[in-house]
Amino acid sequence: MRIVETGNRTQDVLAEVQRAALDPASLMNRALGNPAMHRLKGGANHPVILRAGWPAAGLVTTARGLAGFYRGLIAGDLLRPETLRDALRPRVHGPDKVLLLNTSFGLGFMRPSLTFLMPSKTAFGHSGMGGAIGLGDPERGLAIGYVMNRMADALTGNLRGMRLVQAVYDSV
Repeated sequence: MRIVETGNRTQDVLAEVQRAALDPASLMNRALGNPAMHRLKGGANHPVILRAGWPAAGLVTTARGLAGFYRGLIAGDLLRPETLRDALRPRVHGPDKVLLLNTSFGLGFMRPSLTFLMPSKTAFGHSGMGGAIGLGDPERGLAIGYVMNRMADALTGNLRGMRLVQAVYDSV
């Protein structure tokens, strides 16, 4: 998992992300902070947030349940293999207008990119606010679910989760 950029592009993007994070009127803060979960007592575990069924922020699961979902996908139990292959085909790739970093998506699944750093180009899944990671890799027959007891301050994935994913790949 390496980020390779030439020149000052990495510094420019990081400065842009920092500016957006500090600007309450930025598209990033309007999209990710409406309401600002971190300001509610209990954060993402606040009953209002849990009842809201907030798209892309409302999943409550265990690591075993998350890994089981991806296992069911790659085993063909939840989708036909040809349907999954089509869903994994990259549909968009490039700078994300909200996150300001390069992203890549199939139909509902993140593909390897700057916001979903994976050691395999065949991996798919989704990272979660705070550091959670769910992924499947059909080529290697892997399904991984990582959730934390305490949500980190990460927008997408975190170093601890990425190191765990790398350790899994290194062991197979």
